[in-house]
Amino acid sequence: MAQDPFADVLVQLQAGLVAESERMNRLPVIVAALNLDILKTFWLHKPQPPVVFSTFGSGGQAVVQSGPGGDVLWMDPAASGYRDTFGRFLRQHWHVTASLTNSGYDVDHMYNRARARQYGYGLVRMFLVRAEANRDHGRAYEKQIGAAEKHRHVKIMKLLDGMSELKVLGLPAVRNGLLLPEHHAAAQRAAAQYHIPLDAALQTLRDLCARASSDG
Repeated sequence: MAQDPFADVLVQLQAGLVAESERMNRLPVIVAALNLDILKTFWLHKPQPPVVFSTFGSGGQAVVQSGPGGDVLWMDPAASGYRDTFGRFLRQHWHVTASLTNSGYDVDHMYNRARARQYGYGLVRMFLVRAEANRDHGRAYEKQIGAAEKHRHVKIMKLLDGMSELKVLGLPAVRNGLLLPEHHAAAQRAAAQYHIPLDAALQTLRDLCARASSDG
């Protein structure tokens, strides 16, 4: 079987989320912000080691965040060509030269692209996600939660929720509130990472499922 050229970097990107959460006093990482100044201001209050932002490519629609968990790409959700941009980011910052075409991986907006545009978020964190997990979550959760939250209050930034965390870890979506063994294992890891009770981590997933199935 041919070696997967993206497997190692995906593990590093996933580990980077944990490292960044540690720097944020175990809060879930930021996945969307109204603008770059909000991100810069947030990290200004956590100066050591510094978190640096730099423009990536032309047009000003992509920004690289460097540290504490490795380099991260942020993009304007209105920007086109984000898959090609992410491919260049992987080559330049993670030294992955393989093509994403037919790779079995999707380039994902960690906060739904359509909702980000609707709510006026200028930057969304990008991530490498296994294609089957990305599409499973799209069918089972993301369309429904978008409809249920269409009138939600817009905050200056959004943090990673439990369901999206399952997706970036390559795990299936929760359907009908039924938690699989993989979900329980993920909840155990989240409980340890965020210093919360296991029951609270499990209930977070159930609550997200219930919210997505509501009429909003």
